[in-house]
Amino acid sequence: MANTDSMTGVRNKHAYSEQEEFINSRIEAGEIDKLAVVVGDINGLKYVNDNFGHAAGDQLIKDACALICAQFSHGAVFRVGGDEFVILLQNEGFDTMQESIDALNRIVEANIKEKAVVVSIGYSTLIREDKYLSDVFERADRMMYERKKELKAMGTPTRQ
Repeated sequence: MANTDSMTGVRNKHAYSEQEEFINSRIEAGEIDKLAVVVGDINGLKYVNDNFGHAAGDQLIKDACALICAQFSHGAVFRVGGDEFVILLQNEGFDTMQESIDALNRIVEANIKEKAVVVSIGYSTLIREDKYLSDVFERADRMMYERKKELKAMGTPTRQ
């Protein structure tokens, strides 16, 4: 239970911190070959909470988590904040990363028109210069914020 998010059932921030320590030791030892980080953030959660109540906001979080888990079935999914998710991809998850990202983005763009769940994602892969997982995370996070702006320009997500 200490490593599981009670709302969504995925791993929580505590579990991510433990995994980060483990991965950092493997990066330092040169034992990681394929590693990608995907950072996701739900668009419109504050709007939903403010206008439809926290029960609707909780449902939005669950729906976003289900969407992420369905597209990244070969990754380790963590809910690290209220509307923030991190997916760690290695092995098969790494190999299928682009297909998963493309599929999620197609769904999200369709969901804007349907006023359904919208998740902005960014991603990055481990490069030789990276000393820590946080180096990869920071690049993915910057990309996610750019994508968030792009999706907001396409239409403000709301729930009905």
